[in-house]
Amino acid sequence: MMIKYNLKLFSYNEIFKNLVNLDLSKNLPHNIILSGQEGIGKSTFALHFINYLFSKNEITKYNLQENIINSESLSFKFINNYSHPNFYYVAKNDGKKNIEVEQIRQMINFLNKSSFNNEKKIIFIDGVEDLNQNSSNALLKNLEEPNSQSYFILTHNINRKILDTIKSRCLIFKLNFDNSKMENVIFEYFKINLYEKLNEDFKYFTVSPKFLINHIIFSQENKLDLKSLDAKTIINYILNNKLYKKSEFIANYFQNYIEIYFSKMYSKTKDIKYYNNLMQIVSENNLVNKFNLDLDTFFIKFENKYLNI
Repeated sequence: MMIKYNLKLFSYNEIFKNLVNLDLSKNLPHNIILSGQEGIGKSTFALHFINYLFSKNEITKYNLQENIINSESLSFKFINNYSHPNFYYVAKNDGKKNIEVEQIRQMINFLNKSSFNNEKKIIFIDGVEDLNQNSSNALLKNLEEPNSQSYFILTHNINRKILDTIKSRCLIFKLNFDNSKMENVIFEYFKINLYEKLNEDFKYFTVSPKFLINHIIFSQENKLDLKSLDAKTIINYILNNKLYKKSEFIANYFQNYIEIYFSKMYSKTKDIKYYNNLMQIVSENNLVNKFNLDLDTFFIKFENKYLNI
């Protein structure tokens, strides 16, 4: 399975330039954390910078003026097929709750082997918050004593905690997505201007590119009209069809729809009850996720108590 991401990087131009300058001055940190909200393109940013590093000596090098990866780049092709000899990718496996310690041990074996052509090795850990205690501890020694030819790039969902000892051994770059670039991201992904067809609820409240792309895909799969699909309509559709049990996207992102709905109601009415209800629902949803409580009970309560106020 190939890694899928935009070949054009939207937003983050200044941070990208800063990292390039650090590299050119031979001051690139060996351990980097890219931190930000879920779904804003941290992985895409990391893979663009990794392509820049690997393709510097290629004819089809990274386009620094436009922040575009050349699709003919050998590095790009090798990374996408997980076959680059100096690149190692770590992420939570499908169906697993954590990055397991065995994955880190395999990464350490990779580090202990000679570098191809004596070039830098890059380890990309996509979702450092998914490390458990054992895998975190296994990683720490390598962060403390990095090989001169090895570089770690880690992405971090800022809403989830990671060990302070990991953070203290890395230089942290905080990424904030420029929402004015959203229409471009949607067009690049679908190759058609679907942004203008979205309901206004999804244009005037801050959401991540990943959420909006998946919202469009979900709507298309269920043959729902994007223009008429406001936050309350899709919440009702999800509840009536119990899609929180059937769709991984809904299970992971239902809270986003709740936040949009209550933010909209508060914006329209300035009634503090909508804000208070949002905080209560988020708290209850977090408890459901943390302790694996009954989903039906949560959603029945949500519909009866909060949706029709």
